[in-house]
Amino acid sequence: MSVVPPPRRPMSRGERRVTYALKVLLVVAVSIYLLVGLLQFVAAIRTTGLLLVAGVLFAYLIYPVVRRLNERLPLIWCILIVYVLIALVGVIVVTTVVPPLSDQTEKLYAQIPGFAARAQQELLVPTNPFVEKIPLSSRHYLANLPTQFGALVQTYGFGAAQKTLSFVLSAVSIIATVVIVPVLAAYLLLEASDVKRQILGFFPERRRAKAEAIVDDLDGVVGGFIRGQLIDGAIVGTMIGVMLGILHVPYALLIGVAAGVLNFIPYAGAVVGFVPAFTIALIVNGPTNALIVAVCFVVIQQIDGNFVAPRVLKDAVGLSPLYIILAILTGTELFGLVGTFLAVPIAAMLRVLREHLIPGPVSPREAPAALTRKPRKETPP
Repeated sequence: MSVVPPPRRPMSRGERRVTYALKVLLVVAVSIYLLVGLLQFVAAIRTTGLLLVAGVLFAYLIYPVVRRLNERLPLIWCILIVYVLIALVGVIVVTTVVPPLSDQTEKLYAQIPGFAARAQQELLVPTNPFVEKIPLSSRHYLANLPTQFGALVQTYGFGAAQKTLSFVLSAVSIIATVVIVPVLAAYLLLEASDVKRQILGFFPERRRAKAEAIVDDLDGVVGGFIRGQLIDGAIVGTMIGVMLGILHVPYALLIGVAAGVLNFIPYAGAVVGFVPAFTIALIVNGPTNALIVAVCFVVIQQIDGNFVAPRVLKDAVGLSPLYIILAILTGTELFGLVGTFLAVPIAAMLRVLREHLIPGPVSPREAPAALTRKPRKETPP
């Protein structure tokens, strides 16, 4: 005689919400684990992984133009037209920008000892109004810093830069960049729809609308970040280079290009551009010119932060400065330079997953803030 099990008690609404939240947390934890494993696998096959990442970035970069052309032309012709245009722009950049950039790099490398000696001399002048109140022992210590910094830059910084430049200009890297990356990007664009359908096939039919919304948002975050950072970096680098050229600061082109390239790391481009620009302006043109340079950098950063970046990025990242800094530090610690570049888009992708899968925050009335941006008396309850 079989024993009939007692009927199961239906879960309450609170139990269902807790169960759903636990399932979501499990999915997020597994996704993070798989993502870390994927990045470690990519790091193990470094060359292939970098080529694949470069292909993905390049595909996201040209996607809007290809999609616009695809309204009237077959996809393969759209890709070929975009590649021809990029090749023409590349030839113009190589012939007009690379020669003066290389010349300024060589001159700066040769003048670093002279800059260091001049800065040391200025720090030891008794009548210098900027350092006359500093104790003599501290001034001697500060006076040795430029020489030590110059030696470090010449020994390590330019050594690494020369090795990187030689690798970038090597035959293997040129073939990989010019041939393999565009080919990978072309195949990614040609098969993008098939990949999306395969991903949605893993989900039951009733969940596919939600899964498609998540995939579209993730795609928008990554594409918006890549294209936005490139445009933002070009605008910031141009503004810095033009400003330094107007103020007659040497190596304006080199500093502007470096600031624009490193602008993909939040706050790094500003620091990399400001420190050498201010130092060179102070040594070559004097304190008044250096002060003007500092003020102009503040103005450029305000223009970028309040007008350029919000409109170019279109809230693709959607992260506060605290989370951006934590993401960069974590990515750099785990995966080095590659982690530094990928940290912010990965954090933005996690934000999208959180918004779709985890319940939103409670209202300020339910959880009043202990600290407020405005004075507490002016903040409504």
